[in-house]
Parts: sequence; C-alpha cells; structure tokens
Amino acid sequence: MGKGIFDQLNAEQALAVRTVQGPVMAVAGAGSGKTRVLTNRIAYLIDEIGIPANHILAITFTNRAADEMRGRVFRMTDLPLNGIWLSTFHAMGAKILRFDIHHLGYESNFQILDDDDSLIIVKNAMKKLDLDPKKFSPKAIAGMIEEAKADPDTIELANPAWRKVLGEIFFEYQKFLKDNNLVDFQDLLVLPLQLFREFPEVLKKYQEWFSYILVDEFQDTNDLQYDLVYLLAKDHKNLFIVGDEDQSIYAFRGANIANIRKFIRDFPEHKKIILNQNYRSVTTILDAANTVIKHNKNRIPKELYSTLGAGDRLVHFKAESDEEEAYWIYNKIKTLVKLGGLEYRDFAILYRNNAMSRKFEDVMLKYNIPHKVVGNLSFYKRKEIKDVIAYLRLIVNRGDDYAFSRIYNEPKRGIGETTFEKMKEYAEAHDLKLMDLIDDDLYMIVGKAAAEKLKTFRTAIDEIRADVENKNLLETYDAILERSGYMAMLTREALSAEQMLEAERRRENLAEFKTILLEKLKEMGLLTNMDKLVQILTELALRAEAEAEMQTDNFVSLMTMHSAKGLEFKVVFLTCFEQSLFPSSQSLFERADVEEERRLFYVALTRAKERVFITNAQQRLMYGHYQDNPDSEFLSEIGEELVDHQGLAKPKIKADFGFPKPEPRANEYRPAPPAASAYVPSGVRFAIGDKVKHAVFGEGIIVMIDADKATIAFKAPVGIKILMKDHPSIQKA
Repeated sequence: MGKGIFDQLNAEQALAVRTVQGPVMAVAGAGSGKTRVLTNRIAYLIDEIGIPANHILAITFTNRAADEMRGRVFRMTDLPLNGIWLSTFHAMGAKILRFDIHHLGYESNFQILDDDDSLIIVKNAMKKLDLDPKKFSPKAIAGMIEEAKADPDTIELANPAWRKVLGEIFFEYQKFLKDNNLVDFQDLLVLPLQLFREFPEVLKKYQEWFSYILVDEFQDTNDLQYDLVYLLAKDHKNLFIVGDEDQSIYAFRGANIANIRKFIRDFPEHKKIILNQNYRSVTTILDAANTVIKHNKNRIPKELYSTLGAGDRLVHFKAESDEEEAYWIYNKIKTLVKLGGLEYRDFAILYRNNAMSRKFEDVMLKYNIPHKVVGNLSFYKRKEIKDVIAYLRLIVNRGDDYAFSRIYNEPKRGIGETTFEKMKEYAEAHDLKLMDLIDDDLYMIVGKAAAEKLKTFRTAIDEIRADVENKNLLETYDAILERSGYMAMLTREALSAEQMLEAERRRENLAEFKTILLEKLKEMGLLTNMDKLVQILTELALRAEAEAEMQTDNFVSLMTMHSAKGLEFKVVFLTCFEQSLFPSSQSLFERADVEEERRLFYVALTRAKERVFITNAQQRLMYGHYQDNPDSEFLSEIGEELVDHQGLAKPKIKADFGFPKPEPRANEYRPAPPAASAYVPSGVRFAIGDKVKHAVFGEGIIVMIDADKATIAFKAPVGIKILMKDHPSIQKA
C-alpha cells in the first residue's frame, strides 16, 4: 500500500476513502480535511484497488488546489501518475477539446480568449454593426453572450429593446471566434457538452476512460459543470463529490447551490458521509458558526466540532465612527503582536466589498503596519504579458486575427487605426486572414509607407516561426522581444523618470515570464517545439483568470470575505457589521439572498483559528454624509454566551483608546443622530429596514432616515436614492 494512506484519518474520513463503488456524497464542513480525503482516496484507488491513474478524473476549482492535490498524491503513492486528469473544469474541457474539437469543425491548435479579449471582440462587432456603445453597454452584452452560450433562451427572454441587438452581436461574435479558431472560457464547458450530446461515440469514449470521478467544492458548480459530470458518471455511477451547502457563496458567478439536491435526485442510491470534525478552529468559533448557520433553511444538518480547546469568546466592538473602528483594529493588532506569539501574517481584516477597505488602509499606512490588499491585477492580465502572449499566438497560428489586431502596432510602428480598418474591411470582403493580406500588392489598400512597415512586421513573424524547431523556445522568446522592438521600446533613453520606472517594472515582468516558460519546459516530454508552445499557451490562458499569488512577506491581509474562502488565519477581524452593509442592502429583498449572505458570514467566521473580532460603527461616512445604520441582524444570531460586547455595545463601559474622536470637517453637513423611525403626514410610520415601493424606481429598502428625507436602496440598476419620505410615490411594500 502507499505511504500512510490511513495515517491521521478519523473514522468518517477513512470511510470516505474506502467507499469507492457507486455514488458518494461527502458533506465536508469548514476545516474538516476534505483535501486530505480527496488525495488519500486517489492514492487508495491507485495503490490498493489497482485503478490505472489515467482512468481517474479529479476536478477542483483552482489551479493552486489542483497543483497541491497533485503534489500530495505524488508523495503518497508508489505507482506512476502518468495520465491522471487532475485539473479544473476549464482545464478538463480544454484537454477534451484538444482531442475531439475537430468533430465541431475547429482545428486542434485553437487558442483560448480571456474576458478582456472577449470584450474587445464584442466592441469590434458592435462597431461593425454601427451600434452605439453608450446605448448598449459592451460589458453587459459580453455577459449576456456568456449566458446565451449556456442557455440560448437568454436571447429570446431578453428585454425587447436588446433582443435583436443581442442576437446580431452574438452571431458576429461566434462567427469571429469560429473563423479565427478561437474559443472563450465559456466554450471550454459549452463545447465539450455539445460534443457529448451530438456525438455519442465521443461521450462513450470518455465514460469508459474515466471509470472513477471525484469533484471538489461541489456546491460551487454551475449548471454546465453539473451536466458534464452527470453525463460522464451516469452509467458507472462511480462519482465522489465533496461539498458543503453552508459554504456556497458564489451565486453571483453562476454557482447553483441546488446542484447538491440534483445529485441526491439523480443518484438516489448514493451514500452520505458527514465530515464534521474541524481541524482549524477552537470550539467557541465553531459554536458561533453553528448557531448562525442554523437560521438557514433546507440545508443538510451538521454540527462542526473541534478538539483544539474552547478558546476565547468572540469580541463585538461597536465604535462611535468608522474612523474609531479602524483605529481600534490597529490598536488590537499592535497589542497582540507586542504581547508575542503572533506576527502580522497571522491577521486578516475582512469586509463585504472592496469599497470598505479604505479606512483600514489609511490607518495601517499611517502607522507603518505592513499590509496588503489582496486581489490586485493578475500577472497574466498585465499589458506587456498579454502583448507577448499575442506574439506567441501569432507564431502558433498566422490566421489568429485577434492576436494580430492586438500587436500590429505594439510597439508603435506608425500603423494607424485607419490602416487597420482598411485591412479588416478588405479581408472580410474577400474571406482572407489579415496576415495573408501583407504581400507586394498591399500598398494598393493601405498606401506604400504603411505597406512597407507591415511587410517588415510580417517578415519578422514568419522568420521566427520558420525557425521555431531549430531553437529552444527561450531563444524564440528572446527573438520576439528583440525583433518586434518591444524591448527597445522599454529601454529608450528619451523616457522620463516616471516612464523609466514603469518601463523597469514591465521589463521585470517580461523577465519573470521567461522564468515561467523555463519552468514549464522542464515539465514537458518529447514534443515538437510548436506542440510545446501550444500546450504552454493553453495553460497560460487557463491561469489568466487566477489571482496573483500572495507573497510570503509578513503583512496583515485585507480582503473581501469572498476572497478569504480557502484561507485561514489565527486572528480574523470581521468589519462593518451593519444592516444594509452586511447583509447588503440588495440582499434584503429576498430570503435566498440573505441566506447566501449568512453563508458568507459562516465562511468568514471559520477562517479564524484562535480569535474573532467583529466590529461595526454607530455612525459611518457614506453617500457623501454621515449616517447611522442598525447593527447587522447576524450579530443577534450568535449565542450571547459566546460574545464579549465592548465599546458602544456595552454602554456602561466607556472605551478610550487614546486617539481623538473625528470632528466634522469645515462646512460639512453632519446631521444629528436621527430617530429610528418617524411619522409622516399620511400617518404611515417608516423605519430603517422597511421595504417600500416607489412609483418609478420600484422596490427598495430604507437604509437611513434623516428628518424629512429617506435614503433608500433600490434594486439594481437604480441603486441609492435620497427622497422626501412623505412623498405620495413611496408606499410600504
């Protein structure tokens, strides 16, 4: 048997590893060791049951998680892992398409677009159709196209004013992708499903190929992902899912919490195993999480427990202002670090959305506390990286018109947009690729000067392409940077001091990209250089949506609660716990939305290993003036015996932290604290939190009352409005 497959597994975990035949649902609570179960189960299938690695499909949601699982399995089994499919859904889809996309009329060397690429293609389609981007948002249309790929009825169900436009753009968008052998991220799910449904022999091949299927984070799957898994597993039924309804927080990304119920319906013979021993948090934190999540309906019941000790009670600190809230958190971090045993990396400050981070950043910066706002621009979305990837794509496929459109004048070659538009119109009219236009007769279309510059560009691309197999790919990369003029652009002496700093940063990124190429080449076998390049570009495209890796420096992490999923810290601050902030004002319209917010609270709570501090403020600067918000309803759902209330939450104790209270700025309107409710002439009493209806704006929630005015959060896209609260257009819902 492999190396310690059952070492350190509890009884439920061991049962989940050993139960290999038929459908199994492991309900894995937060911190219950689900990754250990998945990796040990894979090792058990290979070592003990004798399943060849290439007959196992294991799917997780991030490249980082897939890499970690692969490393763990490699260390546990004595047998080779050649051919195992351990990847994300999108990577699985890309691999299936590399083998079988020819059935759908594509070539196997297709390239993958990211969201930015797709948006540009939408904009180009709108320009071709002479549509005003101010009237029809390209970003909104790109989102509708993504939905329409998953469900074609989306177009028919669209607003009548958009229906015809959306249909026309969808056709142009799809045609451009097919003509240029391109697929977008949604295609990596949609096209494999199309293959399976239209070509039964293809589905049969993969059903026989994957005799055992494992899916991580099943509560985060969308409908397309569920359908893929169901089709692959419906015959042999050897499907093992790990999920937790209580941690389903990605509905806004399309995740369907009902997929766990679909699994129960479609595989009624399944075995359910509850993994509820938490290896991360002390008991008090878990008790708080258990009492909160019980307020959600229609969930699979479970009680998390721990053997790590009781731990301290949670602290709820209510500040007088958002400024005091931020200073209190700073003081608490400084004190805990000074007492010893904790470093800055042990702390996380979590909030509902990014707009709430500014106060905490200001205080951390003022007092030189090392910190990082997690969620910066991904490495693979930086301009210079996208540019050099476009060059590599054009080396792979001269007919990639999108790659050409990105770099024909990058760096600047004096080839203007007018020249490009002339080429594009001619190419479309004569069904030609843009690179194929660049010949001795091009001057008749764009003029002599532009034609000569384009011919120089084409010659460089063709010569590099012709020499790919005679050099290693690192030399090819260097040749692209040199012959394109890209590196020269970043080393010009005429750059200003500010431009020099920016150029240096971009050069460092390009150097790091070469390191990435080197690392990837080390992992590859005996492939041609062109095949290696195709494989590298596929992997890079799949990683383009991943967030930049967190550095290992010693800093306090500031991030949204969504970003914190999958992470853990010794001490967690949960901030801005006020009604209409968390839960958000938009979520208050529907019970299902409030339940998702409660699951987000549950996830945030269970990131903490030792201590949890929950903060809010009596008065907060929002919408251009100070406002009062009631405490979050979630605070009252925590058992009182589990919480130590401080600050204004404990009125008899006046907290003084040695810093001045915020004063109103000169000429700044700052109303006196308003009453929680007020009478209006009509005799209708309005209170903060009331649902209302407006004759024009529709349904809303009152988030503040100030004398005769009410601040109301209406459903998107209306948003926040400040109105006379006794106006006859406003009625209680």
